[in-house]
Amino acid sequence: MIQQIVAANKPNASVKSNIRKNPSAHSLSGFTLVELLVTISIIVVLAALIFFAIPRVGTAAGRANSTDNLHKLQLANGLYASDNNGRYVSTFTQDSDGKTGGLWDRNSDFLDLYVGVSRPTSGKSQESRVSPNYLDSIAYKARASGYDTLKASYGMVSKENYSSGNSDVDSGYRMAELTSPAQTAAFVTAVNWLVQYGGRFSWKGEEGKVNAPAIAYRHNGKALVAYYDGHVGEVSRKDIEGFDKRGGNDNSFWRGNNGTP
Repeated sequence: MIQQIVAANKPNASVKSNIRKNPSAHSLSGFTLVELLVTISIIVVLAALIFFAIPRVGTAAGRANSTDNLHKLQLANGLYASDNNGRYVSTFTQDSDGKTGGLWDRNSDFLDLYVGVSRPTSGKSQESRVSPNYLDSIAYKARASGYDTLKASYGMVSKENYSSGNSDVDSGYRMAELTSPAQTAAFVTAVNWLVQYGGRFSWKGEEGKVNAPAIAYRHNGKALVAYYDGHVGEVSRKDIEGFDKRGGNDNSFWRGNNGTP
C-alpha cells in the first residue's frame, strides 16, 4: 500500500523531461528582442506624429483666436454705430486743414467697446497697446516693429482714399448707405491700421511693416476678414484677383455704398 502511494506521488518521467526541455514553463516570461523593437518603433512613430501635430494645433488655435477678435471688432463697430447716429467708426478723419486725426484704433469710445478700456493700456498715448489676447498671435509672436499694437494685427478698410491733402473727410460708413454689408470688408488681418486697395498685393510675408496699408495673408496664405454684417471669412490673393476682375476698387469688398458684387 505504501509503495502504491509513493508511486502515485512520484513525478512522472515525461513531466520531468518537459521541465528540463522548457525551463521557461516554470518561470516568468519576458520581452523578446522582436517585441522590444516593435514597441520602440510604435513609440517613435507616435512621438513623430505628436511633434508634427503640435505646430498645426498652434496654428489652428491662433487662427481661431484671430477670427474671434475680428468678430468682436465688428461687433464693437455695430455697437459704436448704434451710439453714434448710425455711423460706424471712422478709419480716419481729416479736418478742414487736411490734418489727420480720429484713427479707428485710437478711438477711445470704440476701444472701450472692443476691449473694455477707454484709453491705451500702456506705452505712448497715441498707440493702442492692448492685451495680446486681442491681437493676432502670429503678428505678436513675430516681435517685429509695433508687434504689441493693435495696428500691427488688424487694419480697417477705408472707403475714402487716404491723402494728407484731403480736407473735411470722415471715412466712416453710415448703416443706411451700406448696400452689401455681407460682402464689404470692415477689418482685415494687416500690418497697419489702414488697408487700401493699393496694398492688396504688397505684403511680402514680413511682419512689422506698420507704415504699409497692406493686407497680411499670414494665416496659411490667407487673410481673415470681418465683414459689416458681422461674419468672418478669409480671402486669398486669388480671391482678390477675382475682385479685380469684377470691379476692382469699386468691387463691394472695397466699397460698400456703390460696389459691384
